[in-house]
Amino acid sequence: MFQNLRYALRQFRKAPGFTAVVILTLALGLGANTAIFGIVNATFLRPLPYPEPAQLVRVHESSRQWPKQSVSYPNFLDWQQAQDVFSALAIYRTASAKLETPQGAERPTVGYVSADFFTILGVRAALGRDLAPADDTEGAAPSVWLGHELWQRSFGGAADVVGRTLRLEGTAVSVAGVLPASFRFHQQMDLVVPVAPFAAQTFLKMRSNHNGTEVVARLKPGVTPEIARTQIAAIAARLAQDYPKDNAGISAGLLPLQEQYTSGSRNTLFLLFGAVGMVLLIACVNIANMLLARAGTREREMAIRTSLGATRGHLLRQLLTESLVLAAGGGALGLLLGAWGCELARRLMPWELQAIGGGNVGLDHRVVLFSAALALLTGLGFGVFPAWRLARHDPNDALKNTRRFVRTRFGRLHLPDLLVVAQVGLALMLLVGAGLMIRSLWLLSRVPSGLSPERVLTLRVSPPTMEEYRRDPLGFARYHEELVAAVQALPEVESAAFGSSLPFTWNTSSSTVFATDRPAPAPENQPSAYSHVVTPDYFRAMGIPLRSGHGFDGHEPQPDMPPNGELTEKAFVEIYRNFEIQCVVSQRLAEMLWPGEDALGRLLQMGQPQMNLPRFRIVGIVGNTAQRGLDQEVTPEFYVPIRQFPMPMTYHLVVRSRQDPAALLGSVRQVVKTVAPNETVYDIKVMSERIAERSAGRRFNTGLFAFFGAVGLLLSAIGIYGVLAFNVGRRTRKIGIRMALGARPADVLREILGSGLLLVAVGAALGSLGAFAGAKLIQSQLFGLSGIDAYAYLAAALPLLVVAGAACLLPARRATRVDPLVALRTE
Repeated sequence: MFQNLRYALRQFRKAPGFTAVVILTLALGLGANTAIFGIVNATFLRPLPYPEPAQLVRVHESSRQWPKQSVSYPNFLDWQQAQDVFSALAIYRTASAKLETPQGAERPTVGYVSADFFTILGVRAALGRDLAPADDTEGAAPSVWLGHELWQRSFGGAADVVGRTLRLEGTAVSVAGVLPASFRFHQQMDLVVPVAPFAAQTFLKMRSNHNGTEVVARLKPGVTPEIARTQIAAIAARLAQDYPKDNAGISAGLLPLQEQYTSGSRNTLFLLFGAVGMVLLIACVNIANMLLARAGTREREMAIRTSLGATRGHLLRQLLTESLVLAAGGGALGLLLGAWGCELARRLMPWELQAIGGGNVGLDHRVVLFSAALALLTGLGFGVFPAWRLARHDPNDALKNTRRFVRTRFGRLHLPDLLVVAQVGLALMLLVGAGLMIRSLWLLSRVPSGLSPERVLTLRVSPPTMEEYRRDPLGFARYHEELVAAVQALPEVESAAFGSSLPFTWNTSSSTVFATDRPAPAPENQPSAYSHVVTPDYFRAMGIPLRSGHGFDGHEPQPDMPPNGELTEKAFVEIYRNFEIQCVVSQRLAEMLWPGEDALGRLLQMGQPQMNLPRFRIVGIVGNTAQRGLDQEVTPEFYVPIRQFPMPMTYHLVVRSRQDPAALLGSVRQVVKTVAPNETVYDIKVMSERIAERSAGRRFNTGLFAFFGAVGLLLSAIGIYGVLAFNVGRRTRKIGIRMALGARPADVLREILGSGLLLVAVGAALGSLGAFAGAKLIQSQLFGLSGIDAYAYLAAALPLLVVAGAACLLPARRATRVDPLVALRTE
């Protein structure tokens, strides 16, 4: 064995160029597979970082419009009382909030959770005490648990932080503990507070309110998800009967937690795995071709060793050892490339995968073993046939320089020719996949967004606290109007406005609606629409066209609010019982509620008819916007003025600049500091960046497919060139004889070029069939396309033909330069 290894290393030292090309080719394929497997390992194969992760499920509510919607807090409390299949359930939601710390005010992400949240996840406080059921009761003194990073950043890791009093959204909260550094959840939580003390002031106690609250639960031992799903659906059905106003058409379901947060990316990852697998297969075919070509120069060597007593077994072991040495070199380098790819993937992978395992993407023992096994199998794959063929070669044939052929329907083909056909076919499949995705991305970019994102800066400014809002809701509206007026006064600003539910963000709000002059639909069939609370110049700032009617002017009449009172849910309903709010609707909503009729002047209402929620008088109609993304169906929307409907939501400041919007940021910051010195500016992005973010996943996948297609194209070109160059070298004597007998260089060029292009044509034909079948696998990644698209196939075929033609032309031109006198002296 060691003798074979020493001999293999000596052979490779004699051919450093050949060795380097093989190792680099193999490393590229193995490195890509290692990186993709690192992601799969961290997100799909590795269990969630909690005790007994298989028992964790996400429970959700369902309606006709929203198959997986957030859970009403009162419904959650009823679930807790009625179920017996979970050892515990917990509700949670996240929101940014103003926190006053010794370092100043900041806006961390707050997790509002119920009492069993940490028990379900198996998390214990690293400092201080754990969350207790008494903390999660209405009227309890609010307590807070700091995340480890926030503790280090804002409190310097002080051990005496427990017991300190902070102010969260204007409410005094006591620090009860610090969470461990290992705590991870799919939603960011910089600090955690019990939800019950804040439920009333955030309107969570309204049963019809699905305010982004989600439920995680732990199954009892022996209970399957199917059993739990059946029971929770039965409970939801009873609640729909008990509360028909709020729960009509509302059901419930559940999914294992890991499946919930990986299902959306599973198909993408496995498609990428298939793409890198094809790259590796092309690399293996290429290396096999190089080994076969190299075998042609070693036939005499094998014949001499056979005549000296070496058996076929000895030769086979020696040749396989050489293949495995190459595989080991390629595997080692591929492991380094894979480590770099894992690091890149950690930064670029979708946020949901990062949250549940993305931080663990790397070279653990499973990834290293996978890479080693793949390198071993690859070494055997590309080496076994050339080794078997060379070991079985007849010494007499070697001395006569006889070529072996494979008989096919296309005639007699040399084995490397068949491998070239395979390479071309695989490369075309990759290129067609990349072409389809590029074409899909181009079509997506042509979809109108419904707004004009050019020169638009968007950001968020801390609003008044919830406590201040409840004391003076109209003051909440004045605060935003004063800020807009100050920003609007800047000479660089063309228009400015505040708006909630900004398009292309995840910060959205929706409500069921109905037309008051039409028969009310059944509750389960009542449509929903996205709601926007805006300041007057919102449509001009966003570039949303006004189709008819008018917008808001800032002089809309305001409702009567209780003086110096706390705004309760009951008071909210009474205030708006007889008050009409002016409203602008999108064309989609107008057509949905009043098809074929003019919607101006009509009334629509939120919620169910018997709930007496606010009514809206339509004063204008605007164009539709791609609220959820360019690849999503246009949704109905309505807009109301913050002056009349000052809801405590997160608002974005939208500023249309007369110049580069990024250059405007300093001036806007200064204005905010002047008008609201205690508030912070955050979430700063230009609007075009927000639009691009919603298709970032598509662009990333398209880029990877294009890269893998380019690599496959390069490897195929190398393979074609190598085989034809080898064939020319083997046929030098024959070519010389033909030219000595009068053959013209053009005849030789035509023959060599024609034989190469024939292989390319056969491979392209087979690859087209494979691409047609494979296109169905990437259909989920395509927008506006089926698997058959002439542009994509043409875009894939043209570069392949150009590169393949160049690879054929170079050896063919070399053949025309053969000197007959030199060729006739060639052994």
